[in-house]
Amino acid sequence: SKDSDAQGPGGHSLHLTVSAMQNWCWADFLEILIPEALEAAAASDKSISLREGLPRNFLSYMGTMHQLDDEDSGPEGLKQALEAVAKASSGEDGEVDEAVLAEAEAKQRIRARQNHFKDEAKKRIMRVCKQAMSMLDDACDQIGKRFLSDRLPPALLEPELSLTKAASSLSTSSKTLGNPHHDPTKKIWPNTLCRLVRPNIARLVIEDSKAVLYHCLDNSRVYHGTPLSPMEFEIDDAPALEQLLTTVEPHWIMVKDLIHGDVEDKMEIAQALYDEGILATILADAPDRSVQTG
Repeated sequence: SKDSDAQGPGGHSLHLTVSAMQNWCWADFLEILIPEALEAAAASDKSISLREGLPRNFLSYMGTMHQLDDEDSGPEGLKQALEAVAKASSGEDGEVDEAVLAEAEAKQRIRARQNHFKDEAKKRIMRVCKQAMSMLDDACDQIGKRFLSDRLPPALLEPELSLTKAASSLSTSSKTLGNPHHDPTKKIWPNTLCRLVRPNIARLVIEDSKAVLYHCLDNSRVYHGTPLSPMEFEIDDAPALEQLLTTVEPHWIMVKDLIHGDVEDKMEIAQALYDEGILATILADAPDRSVQTG
């Protein structure tokens, strides 16, 4: 059998399981989105509809035991009674069984209450859906964070490492590979060219009015062995961070071209990412020392 074939002489076996799209379907996405959308919609100041009380005595006409068949597929007695109600309301002559008529009228009242309840529920469900549509990016950020936490750390190649702070641990010949002015012990300058060392290893999200950067470079090879360690920035640093995280091989961006008010702040943002090891840098010319930071 397959089990006996996989079993080693000592009774133990080694299995390798490979999966694709794990926790990566629409249900996983909506599992994150819908609860957050419901919470946001309920707390909104624009409408209190989700905080209103449920209709009085709704349990007396809603639920499985109060379900009514459709008129076209209901019992013959109910269909006849409904026809009788219709005749009575239109003034036509005809005998009407009072008991059947009373039952039909009661069912009509229940059906009207059920339809009203369904309409009110639909309005509120649509409100949550509208809120969810405005929070798609937030949910994408959450599932992106989860993916960064779940994944293995990137195995950077020597040409990539030679452009990062890790170059200090490489051989002398590798340190300046394609980057004659790069010195891993030096700081970032206004004319330093930067890019993310490997695409998709970092993500920027907004949390509590702060720009928070998550990356997987320090992940353990043991599943969730090392929790993500976020980097927190001011919200006005976000545009510059976005530029750095979305600039990937073969492109570069110069520090002084980042979107921010002060060159010093641009240098400090790039320096923080460089010190974290996720930023690749080169200097095509000698450092521009016209601006100094601490």
